[in-house]
Amino acid sequence: MITLISCSVLMTAFVHLAESTPVTADNLNDDNDPCMLYIAESTIPNAGIGMFAGVDFRKDQLIGRGNWGDAAFSTVDLNWHNSFPDGQRASKSRGDYHWPLVNYDWTSSGLGVRDDAQDASITVTGFGAVPNCHFSLLNVKEHHVMYDLAGLSRYDSPGSGAITPFFNRTSTARKDIAAGSELFVNYGSKWFTGRDGFELVPVKDSYTKAGEFLDNYGLLLLGIPRGEKKSGNDWKYKLKESALLNEDAQRDFWEIVKSFPYPSRARQALPGSYRDVVKAIIRGIDTVEVDNSMRPLEYLKQYGKCVDNIIPGNSTIPHAGRGAFATRFIPMGGLVSPAPLLHFADKSTINMYNGTRLRGKYVKNGHQILSKQIILNYMFGHPNSTLLLLPYSHHVAYINHHSKKFNAKVQWATNFSFFHREEMFNESVEMLENRITAGLMLEYIAIRDINPGEEILIDYGDAWQHAWDEHVQSWKPATLESDYNNLTYWTTPTKEAAKTPFKRAELYKNIPIKTMEEQKLDPYPRNIEFECYVNLEIGIGPYFEAPKTTPFYRREWVEDDMKDKNKISHRCNVTERFDIPGISFDDDNQGNRDDHPYLYTVEINHARKKQGKKVIYEDHVLTEVPYEAISMFNMKYSSDTFLKNAFRHEMKLPDDIFPKAWMNLQ
Repeated sequence: MITLISCSVLMTAFVHLAESTPVTADNLNDDNDPCMLYIAESTIPNAGIGMFAGVDFRKDQLIGRGNWGDAAFSTVDLNWHNSFPDGQRASKSRGDYHWPLVNYDWTSSGLGVRDDAQDASITVTGFGAVPNCHFSLLNVKEHHVMYDLAGLSRYDSPGSGAITPFFNRTSTARKDIAAGSELFVNYGSKWFTGRDGFELVPVKDSYTKAGEFLDNYGLLLLGIPRGEKKSGNDWKYKLKESALLNEDAQRDFWEIVKSFPYPSRARQALPGSYRDVVKAIIRGIDTVEVDNSMRPLEYLKQYGKCVDNIIPGNSTIPHAGRGAFATRFIPMGGLVSPAPLLHFADKSTINMYNGTRLRGKYVKNGHQILSKQIILNYMFGHPNSTLLLLPYSHHVAYINHHSKKFNAKVQWATNFSFFHREEMFNESVEMLENRITAGLMLEYIAIRDINPGEEILIDYGDAWQHAWDEHVQSWKPATLESDYNNLTYWTTPTKEAAKTPFKRAELYKNIPIKTMEEQKLDPYPRNIEFECYVNLEIGIGPYFEAPKTTPFYRREWVEDDMKDKNKISHRCNVTERFDIPGISFDDDNQGNRDDHPYLYTVEINHARKKQGKKVIYEDHVLTEVPYEAISMFNMKYSSDTFLKNAFRHEMKLPDDIFPKAWMNLQ
């Protein structure tokens, strides 16, 4: 994730490599098993860390090692829980409280999941936080997260509600990517246009405007009047031999262009060097940018840090859910993974409070803490400090605890001074609160030889162990008779899910969905609601005036209803079920969505539409709706994350590396 963006273009020169590259814990890797991903200094000046390809990736290839992606964490109703004593809601985006994730958070819909609270955002580690954005060089496509509880049930596991259910956010190559390339993801133009300090960062259309300017500039160098420009690109190749200005004049002229007193995003998208101008005119700006966004592999091995030494899997630790496992042999003292950090000055910002009524408003009761945000379980802290540290590197969130059999430890990063600022060790927490960007990094280091496939474990500290032991001792499972909040109880494992243990069990693989009439005698849990994928615009034209009565529409469901699941999901009721001739449940077709033997009729009541300033409500009935167009969801605030007895505790950063200047609690 960008920490500080410069208004200039990509760097055009790299640090000279040393004559020899010493083998260190950071860069040890076998040529037969090369590191696939590195973090190193970004090619964007002053942008901090970047992520780089250590090998070639083909278009559409999954980027990284293994088949699993990054973990993600939901934070809910954060502004409400940090509201002021008078009930006025605070704003993280305004800086009313220190919350550095404001520049890293994603919306739930952007990740393909539903909000599990009134106000929810999701933080993604790894590719969701480390890579930078460059609109002319986008080469990585990010995908939706998966939802899975890793087998932890509120009926039999004290770990239920203690792990994030959002995981496996994968990334693939948008195009062929050469080894040494910096990897860039798409933040979206609004990420830059909606934030202070990014006014001159080029966005997507900036490069279009810059390309048009360069064409006109090229014509000027050839002495061709702008109105005489012909179609095609043949004229561009004359620039190398027929330019009216010599090299010195071109350099001086380009310096005038770049120093024009009214800066803009488009001007910042232009090449920085006059030597790159002709190349950009002939071959395009992106060609110049690609050349300048490469790091030699020897540079990455010497100055970068490998981030593909671990992959997630099902943990060997009871009730831990998922864990991190070594992908290769890691010698004692070797780097398991680097971990850049975000710092949070006040740990009370993750508290979750009960509510009360104040002058007709529902406000937080600051004296009654109900729980803490689940992200706390993935943070480092110290009992003598309000500071919290969140590692956001690739897969480190999966690293678990064992007080006796740990095989790794954390220490402060070495040989990464462009990002890791040791002067922050001497700053007070109050001073750190004024820093809005990341500037610290830990390293997970092997304390003994670790073999491929071995789970990586660290010691979270005595306080964590004591809190966990107390939690296990006092924990009581929910009972099937009294519990109505568990969606997973109403799911059915499938053959497909058995082969891929991280895949969420699909609903009703071999069970018909109950109609509203059937639910009167045999109801679903009260917290469960159905949504149907229906495009309510199909077959309906615009309204010239708001109708006086609620319009009613009835039609047959069509495949176009599911073209964009994120935007066309609506709460619905199942009213009828019909057999599909020739299809029935048996051992051969269980788990195959296409073989579900029923079609359904559903109703969508009081669907809200906005057309200009008009707000319109409609009723719909859809017939012949297939099984895959109907989904079941937890209602807000009813998933395992909101269990009142869910475990919450930060990991302890060891005393011997925790700076004294940060100890603001006694």
